[in-house]
Amino acid sequence: MSEGMDTRRAQSTPLLIAQITDTHITPPGRLLAGRLDSAARLAQAVRTIQALDLAPDCVLATGDLADRGEPEAYALLRATLAPLAMPVYAIPGNHDRREAMRQAFSDCDWMPRATGAPLCYDVRVGDLALIALDSLVEGEDHGLLGEAQLDWLEQRLAAARARPVVVMLHHPPVTSGIAIMDMMKLRDADRLGAIVARHPNIERILCGHLHRSMHLRWQGTVVSAPSSTVEQVHLGLAPDAALATIQEPPGLQLHYWIPGQGLVTHNVPIGAFAGPFYPYQAC
Repeated sequence: MSEGMDTRRAQSTPLLIAQITDTHITPPGRLLAGRLDSAARLAQAVRTIQALDLAPDCVLATGDLADRGEPEAYALLRATLAPLAMPVYAIPGNHDRREAMRQAFSDCDWMPRATGAPLCYDVRVGDLALIALDSLVEGEDHGLLGEAQLDWLEQRLAAARARPVVVMLHHPPVTSGIAIMDMMKLRDADRLGAIVARHPNIERILCGHLHRSMHLRWQGTVVSAPSSTVEQVHLGLAPDAALATIQEPPGLQLHYWIPGQGLVTHNVPIGAFAGPFYPYQAC
């Protein structure tokens, strides 16, 4: 992961953002849930990004980077992401540990340095302003931003009012319909929603946590989450559905900024697939 390389294109030109989430990296030699090599699956996601015909300007990692927050897991995460030539911007999820993650990314310019401070920051990516939020409540599954961070968000949105904004946080502020996951969503979503509604230049709110691709219009923008790079949460929409995982294909999202139009999002499955086949012949 090369933090010194600036792959951002000139302003007013298209740009591409790749988003991965819920990588759940474990220390070397330990399988996730005793059966999944999450680092190998992340490596496959990295290869998928490298094989794109247009290199992304950056990669966003929207939380649950490590499964239990061990320093060894973050070291493996960084090593697995290292082949990516573009900047990687990361935020914590409920499985992460804030200070271990801060130390693991201490060489990155965007990482807040103050011990105990939330891992929130803002950066420029071409025409876009990227605002990263920290919804981690250590020891809990649900998310919370808190008044101080929400006040900071409003200040950063005011400063970015002349340009389109992408906000990223781990916990979705919306209801997905998967009852058990919705019990673990962002607790101060109403306050966040009021802020979002005042800033129509927010192009997208990018989340993780759900382990499923999801899109929903909310407060004048769109909330979006990609599939996990490891495994997915079973789509149980019955109110009493038990929480379960399913070996559906892992995935990532590509967010393509088109000046004059906006941000278009593509779901990309991770894996090896036959094709592309040229020339195309209509059936």
